[in-house]
Amino acid sequence: MIKKQITEEILKAAGEAGYGELADFSVEKPPKVEMGDFSTNIALVLAGGKRENPKDIAGKISESLAKSQLIEKAETAGGGFININIKSDLCFKELKKIIKEQEDYGKTDVGKGKKVSIDFISANPTGPLHIGNARGGPIGEVIANLLTFNGYKVSREFYLNDIGVQINKLGETLYHYIEKDKGNDSVFPDDGYKGDYIKAIAKKISLEKVQLETLANKEEVIDYLKNAGLNYLIENIKKDVGLLNIKFDKWVSERELQESGLTEKIVASLKKEEATVNREGAIWFKNADDPNFEDKEAVLQKSDQEKTYTYFADDIAFHMERYDSGVDLIVDVWGSNHHGHVPRMVSALKSLGVEENRLKVLLYQFIRIKNGDEIVKMSKRTGNFVTLKQVLYGGVSADAFKYFILAQNSNTPFDFDVKLAADQSEKNPVYYIQYAHARICSILRKVGETKEGDANLSLLKNDKELNLLKALIDWPDIVEEISTNFQIQTLPHYAYKIASLFHDFYTNCQVLSDDKKLTSARLVLVKATKNILNIVLNICDIEAPEKM
Repeated sequence: MIKKQITEEILKAAGEAGYGELADFSVEKPPKVEMGDFSTNIALVLAGGKRENPKDIAGKISESLAKSQLIEKAETAGGGFININIKSDLCFKELKKIIKEQEDYGKTDVGKGKKVSIDFISANPTGPLHIGNARGGPIGEVIANLLTFNGYKVSREFYLNDIGVQINKLGETLYHYIEKDKGNDSVFPDDGYKGDYIKAIAKKISLEKVQLETLANKEEVIDYLKNAGLNYLIENIKKDVGLLNIKFDKWVSERELQESGLTEKIVASLKKEEATVNREGAIWFKNADDPNFEDKEAVLQKSDQEKTYTYFADDIAFHMERYDSGVDLIVDVWGSNHHGHVPRMVSALKSLGVEENRLKVLLYQFIRIKNGDEIVKMSKRTGNFVTLKQVLYGGVSADAFKYFILAQNSNTPFDFDVKLAADQSEKNPVYYIQYAHARICSILRKVGETKEGDANLSLLKNDKELNLLKALIDWPDIVEEISTNFQIQTLPHYAYKIASLFHDFYTNCQVLSDDKKLTSARLVLVKATKNILNIVLNICDIEAPEKM
C-alpha cells in the first residue's frame, strides 16, 4: 500500500530530523493534483508540543524526505503542511502488480477465519418493498461484498418481523376488504393498512380454493388471513430483492425465533445478570452500568395476559443466536427510525458478555423521489408510496438504482431523481462509468493478446497517463480505509473518478499508434484501468459491460 509506505518514510524522516516522539498525524491525498500525491500535517502536530515554527519543522522533515528512494519531491506548503510527490518507478512497480494480481489486487486477509452476519433491508412484511426500505439493499450488499473481498465469511440475513400487533392488523384489514367484497357491512380497523396492494391481496386470497366459510369463527378467519397475507407479501419481497440481484442466505422469522424458546432463554439470562427490573407488571431491561438508564422502549416482556415478549427481546435473541453460532461480527443496516434501538441493543448485548466492537450499526436516512424538478409526494399512512418495483419497471436499471443509492452518504437524506437515473447518456454517472469500461473492452478486442511484461512503462510520461496511473494505485489504500469506516460512498465516487481520468487520457493520448513501444505501455495502463473498474463495480454489484 503506497500510503503506508509513504507514512513509514515520513516517520523515518522525522526521526532523522530529530523528532523521535510523535503524536498522531495524517497523510492524505491533497484536494488538487498540482499539490502533489500526498500531504501530511506532521509538522503542525509536532509544533503543538514544541516551541518551534511548523514551517521550520516542515523544512527539516522535507529535506530528509528528499533522500528517500520512493519520493521524488517534498516541499513545505502553506501553514506548515508538507506536499509529497512519489517517484514514477514506484507507480510503475504498482502498475505491474495490478496486471499480475488482477481481481485480487487490493485484497487483504484481515478477515481470514472470521465470520460476519449482516442484517439488512429487513422491511416490515406488511406491505411491498418501498423505496425507503430498499435503500438498505445496495448498502448491505456492498458491505457484504467488501468484507468478502477482505477474506471474511459473510452471511446475509433478512429478519422478518412477522409477529405482533402489526401482523394482527394485517389480518383484520384483509378481513375488512373481503367482507366488503361480499357486500357485508364492515368497519375499517383502526390503524389498518391502506392502499391498492392490500385490496389486491384480499381479492387474491378470496379467489383461492380454501373456503373461508368453513372456519369456525371470525377470529379463525382473521388468523388464516393474517398468515396467508403474510406469506404472499414475503414472497413478493423475495422477488423484489431479486430484482437487485440480492440473495439472502437466511430469512429469519421472529415468530419462529420466539416459539423456539430462545427469547425466553435470553430474558432469563438477562435476569441472571441482574439486567432486568419488574415494573408495572412488565419486565424491563436495566442497564447495570447506568442506574439512571430510562427507556420506555426497553420492555422485554409486557404486562398483558399473554405475557408477550417484545420486538426488543426477540431482537436480542436474534443477535445472541448468531454470536453463539460462532459469528465474530454483526453488521446491522437499519433505517434511521431505529436510532433509539441502537443504545438499547448495545447495552443489552454488553450485559450478556458481548464486546461492543462486535456490533456495527449503520443507519440510513429517508429518500425523497424526484422526477426532474417534480417532487413525488408519498404517505405510508394513506398507502401512497413508491415501491422498488415501480422504480425499476419505470425505466431505472438496477445498476443505476444501486449507484445513486451508494453515491450518497447513507446517513444523509437525499432526492432520488428518477429522470436522471433513467437517462442513457453521459449525464448519468453510472452510464458514464460503464461506457468507460465498454470503451476499454473495444480497444482490447482490436489488439487481441499482448505481452505486458515486454512493455517499457517509463514511456508513460504524459500528465494524463500519470494522473490515471496514480489514481489506479490508490485502490489498496481505499479498500483499507472503507473496510474500517464503512464510508461506502467512496466506492462509486472512485469508480467515477477512474472513468473520468480514463476518458481524459483516451481523448488526449492515442492508445493505438505506429509507435509500438508507446502503444504497448499504454495498453498496460488500459488493462489496469479495466481491472480496477471491474473490481470496484463488482463490489458495488454493478455490471461492467463489454459493449454498449
